[in-house]
Amino acid sequence: MTDGTGTPAPGSKKKRRRPRKRKRRPAGKGLPKSHFDRVEETLASAVRESYADMFGAHPNRARPFGLELKVSIDPGDPWRLRADPSIEEQIRGAVREMATRAEAFQKGSVYCYRCESSACPHSHPPRPSSVFGGYSSTGLPVWPEFSQVLLEQRHPRVDLLYDTSQTDLVALHMGPEMLKQNQLNVFGRQSKTYDILGQVVFGFLRMRTSEGNRSEAERVACTLQAVESRRLDGSPRLELNVLARLSDGSPALDAIHGPYQMRISDVISSARHRISSLRPSSKTPARKKRGAALPDTVSLAEDVLQGLARKLEKVGRQRGRRTAHAEGHRVDSRPTSKAWEDVFGASEESILWDKHEKTYVVLGPRNRVHVFSQEGRHVTSLVLRAEAARSRQRRKRWLPLTRDQREQFGSAIGFLAEENAKLPGTTA
Repeated sequence: MTDGTGTPAPGSKKKRRRPRKRKRRPAGKGLPKSHFDRVEETLASAVRESYADMFGAHPNRARPFGLELKVSIDPGDPWRLRADPSIEEQIRGAVREMATRAEAFQKGSVYCYRCESSACPHSHPPRPSSVFGGYSSTGLPVWPEFSQVLLEQRHPRVDLLYDTSQTDLVALHMGPEMLKQNQLNVFGRQSKTYDILGQVVFGFLRMRTSEGNRSEAERVACTLQAVESRRLDGSPRLELNVLARLSDGSPALDAIHGPYQMRISDVISSARHRISSLRPSSKTPARKKRGAALPDTVSLAEDVLQGLARKLEKVGRQRGRRTAHAEGHRVDSRPTSKAWEDVFGASEESILWDKHEKTYVVLGPRNRVHVFSQEGRHVTSLVLRAEAARSRQRRKRWLPLTRDQREQFGSAIGFLAEENAKLPGTTA
């Protein structure tokens, strides 16, 4: 109380103000939060700029992914941060890995719109006899039996599938409307993420199920899809996708062997080249020629696929009329006389290892291919198209020799060459 002049009244006590207590900073949070905020913002900007530099400014095509940076700290004056490989290389590696997983088109897999992935369990044929039958309403791939598809489409040669002695192939062309008729727009019916322009289903091929048991074989059906998709930079791409797997989950094309199946592989490679050379529909000219519109990509792809179906069935019919020896000569001219000349003139890169047959493969001039056993003995020779040889290397069936394999092959070849030279009338 005061007496009105601001002076405390007699007998009243003066109130003391208590000093404010300072808040203690929690242990372990010595740096202001703004420092960490700036680090996070800088790192996010670096990742975004790396993505834009590698794949263009299309952030809507990126997917969430993890990023782990390995760095070491060198205390001193000042403290230094070191990274090996550099932070930039680590960031670009993580972005590249994300991009690989995010791209819809993956060889040997169909895109699942429900899972938004080409790596989910729905993306592969569940059985060797399964073919792609289209999408469900929710964008889920459907994999019916090959025989079921032929029966539903009333194929005139479906009865051949039930005669195990037959070697003929049965092929069927299916248009895109058959594959998308149940698919809803919200689940990708009009999407260019993985747009099927048509497909051919064919079978059966008799293929080995394992490397160890060559007598065991299974009947495999294949799906060949003409697909238009988008790369990560937004540019269109056209591909022929091969969907076929053995019972152990391995791609069926990796098990191709023998002249007959090599001919089928060559037919597929030719169709793949023609499909990839087509102009995507987004860039097809809209002008008209002589009053008629130019054919669109779907029509052009349909022509390729229908021709592919006819060629596959023709190969099957021809096989039934040819002996195994004649079939072998149909594929190659057996240049056996050049085997030793080519093997001794071959570079290290031209000698490969066939992981399926467990043999050495020597690539000679003019598309000559020579096969040698592990003991260095000449097995066979053939003329193989360059694309077919490159395909086996891309699929990792033909592998570069290890150091031990190179030494073993060199020793075996040298020993046999000396032995052959001692025989009268023989040359190395």
